[in-house]
Amino acid sequence: MLITFESEVESVNREFGEGKVDVVYPSTSIVAENPVAVVERTVAKKGTADLAKAYLNFLYTPEGQEIAAKHNIRPTDANVLKKHAATFKPIKLFPVEKYFGSLAQAQKVHFNDGGTFDKIYTVK
Repeated sequence: MLITFESEVESVNREFGEGKVDVVYPSTSIVAENPVAVVERTVAKKGTADLAKAYLNFLYTPEGQEIAAKHNIRPTDANVLKKHAATFKPIKLFPVEKYFGSLAQAQKVHFNDGGTFDKIYTVK
């Protein structure tokens, strides 16, 4: 069993062959966005603040979301998501904070050694 990000399914299929691995999509899941940031100290040093901010903003435009979708990253733009409905199964998403406090808390309680996942996972 492998619990991983939705975007990794294509990587697994490429490695093992399409249809060689059973994929189970949950009906509900945690929003797992790729973190992005403008690092102020770096852009100040290099003089690239405007360019970095423009790129960051581009990521969330329909064009940027199309590129993300082509790389198996679930678009946040509803229209782009609809265009790629065959790739992205309908999943009700919620932020980790809604039920688990923070990502760090969820990691500690559920996925660190001895956490909930270790307690419920059994090898067959």
